[in-house]
Amino acid sequence: MPDIPFRRLTEAIADRWPEAPPFGGQFDEVVPHLTIAQGQDDAVLDEAEADLRRRLPITARVSSVDLLVHDGTSWQQRASFAHR
Repeated sequence: MPDIPFRRLTEAIADRWPEAPPFGGQFDEVVPHLTIAQGQDDAVLDEAEADLRRRLPITARVSSVDLLVHDGTSWQQRASFAHR
């Protein structure tokens, strides 16, 4: 599976900092994913979905991983880790 490296990374981070589980521990299994849109009107979401469906599957090479934190209002980048 192409998502295995992401699953392993998530598990390693959760093991290292168990007091801060992914998504606050809300999910038994964290599925690697790409968030395209969130919180927009249904018409915007429908348009994005239709456009993306025509482009699937998406293939990409990951060169870095960013650590984002949510302050209750918005997401902020805390750090970026480049692939070595």
